[in-house]
Amino acid sequence: MKWPCTVCDKDKAKIVIEGKTYRRIDSRSWDTHRRIEDMDRTNVSMQVLSPMPELLSYWFEPNDGLEMCRWMNHFIAEMVAKAPTRFSGLGIVPLQDPELAAHSLSTLKADGFAGVEIGSNINELMLGDPRFEEFFAEAENLDLSIFVHALRPIGADRLRNTPDLIPFAAFPLDTALTAISIIRAGIPVRYPRLRIGFSHGGGAIVPLIHRLTQGWKLTQSFAGELPETPQNYAARFFYDSLVYDSGYLSYLAKEFAPGQIFAGTDYPFAIMEKDVAGFIAQSTIAQTTEKNINSLSYQAAERFLGLSSLEESL
Repeated sequence: MKWPCTVCDKDKAKIVIEGKTYRRIDSRSWDTHRRIEDMDRTNVSMQVLSPMPELLSYWFEPNDGLEMCRWMNHFIAEMVAKAPTRFSGLGIVPLQDPELAAHSLSTLKADGFAGVEIGSNINELMLGDPRFEEFFAEAENLDLSIFVHALRPIGADRLRNTPDLIPFAAFPLDTALTAISIIRAGIPVRYPRLRIGFSHGGGAIVPLIHRLTQGWKLTQSFAGELPETPQNYAARFFYDSLVYDSGYLSYLAKEFAPGQIFAGTDYPFAIMEKDVAGFIAQSTIAQTTEKNINSLSYQAAERFLGLSSLEESL
């Protein structure tokens, strides 16, 4: 089994899967005091904790996957309990078995999680697949948010000669493809109260949505299956701010999905945005109203997570 384990050496550690080092980490991944020190230094009032996507473990058998989820959720809940005014949590469920995942959501809700993190594909199934219908229905019923993070992108094998392109290029493509599959499947139509957020600003969603909207026009609303344009549905999704370009973030916040962009960092990994407060301030320089800055800083996250106690800062 590809069961991950952590090998620690003081404040350093490595994630080992099948005897091979998957990723090197440090105490920022488990030490709440260290995280709070970093948060204070970078003007972050609250962090939402979620598992490293590889730990979603959809390739496990469902019962083993459920056990992995229980362990991971317990770990996150313990971190949140140490500083509940500074941390909130997203749990995980064994979505390789959609029925089991749907039933597991009630446990997350009872344990105080704000929502659930899921992968951009589930063993190469896009999230618009009908098999996930019960999961989405139950998430809406329980008022749990869903955060989609790129994971083992479909077609990554075509990049075997340049594997470094997988996180930099294939991740955002997979995120965007699964987002438009959700729209095309009519999930926002059937579950209008469902809150879905996407990592990395939705990846490549902007050009795909414009093209999908043109297809919507040419196919008479996909034979009437989507009453509104794909762009309207995309504007109701949430997206994090981790796009590395202030001009693009301004476009997302002003034009593509106003009020639906929340701060994201990818902390504590190498690709993270180190000064998210400064990045947000830079991106809003052409529209420096308190309303716009507050929306990016905390209000969108507050609505996405169903929280009501975030400070008026990051």
